[in-house]
Amino acid sequence: MPKGIFVTATDTGVGKTIVSAAIICALKRSGVMAGAMKPMETGCAVENGIMVPADGSFLRAAAGMSDSIDLVTPIRYKLPLAPYNAAIKEGGSFKLESVFKAYKQLSGRYDFMVVEGVGGVFVPLTRTASGDIYFVTDLIKDLRIPAVVVTRLLLGTINHTLLTISRLHDEGIEVKGVIVSNSAPPQGSVAEETNIEALKELCPVPVIGVLPWLENISTENIAEKTAGCIDIGALKR
Repeated sequence: MPKGIFVTATDTGVGKTIVSAAIICALKRSGVMAGAMKPMETGCAVENGIMVPADGSFLRAAAGMSDSIDLVTPIRYKLPLAPYNAAIKEGGSFKLESVFKAYKQLSGRYDFMVVEGVGGVFVPLTRTASGDIYFVTDLIKDLRIPAVVVTRLLLGTINHTLLTISRLHDEGIEVKGVIVSNSAPPQGSVAEETNIEALKELCPVPVIGVLPWLENISTENIAEKTAGCIDIGALKR
């Protein structure tokens, strides 16, 4: 069984956090002690002088972790930008070593790690010591875990999904499958009616889950409403 999965997506706001929480809940139901990590998060609120990562905190709660939020989300910025841009605006860059150190600690405590990325696969994160831009794809490779791609159900998803998977494969990253997230209220469009079957036919990897639209976003509701919606066996193989 691989030690974890990296949850990436075709774009930002697709529903990675909900899917990550659903995966965590499904793993827990199957008897796997799952840990969560959102290595970097932007758009953090500031409470009592401390930046609070909403997504990282949500995943930490979903997994029932007592670990410090500094391990779950070691890199945090206030501005809702790509981490590379946020670092420039807020001053200074971050050290990737803090991410790898936190992941090593957490992966040693849990059977399986669910790591949520930021935005899509080509979001810039920082510059390396050699001056190269370091992207989400680089982080996935350095963590040495396979990916799952979260995509929308709406118009445009076929192109975005196939491009994302193609890029991951070009980078030598294993993709376990695609999870369709109904991250917006159903519109009753023809695209919604046909896209899932089209993705199943056209994707080079399987569609391993379709999540319903959830009006109430809570860990309890996610656990209840997404039970059986994801093929966890596909992620664990």
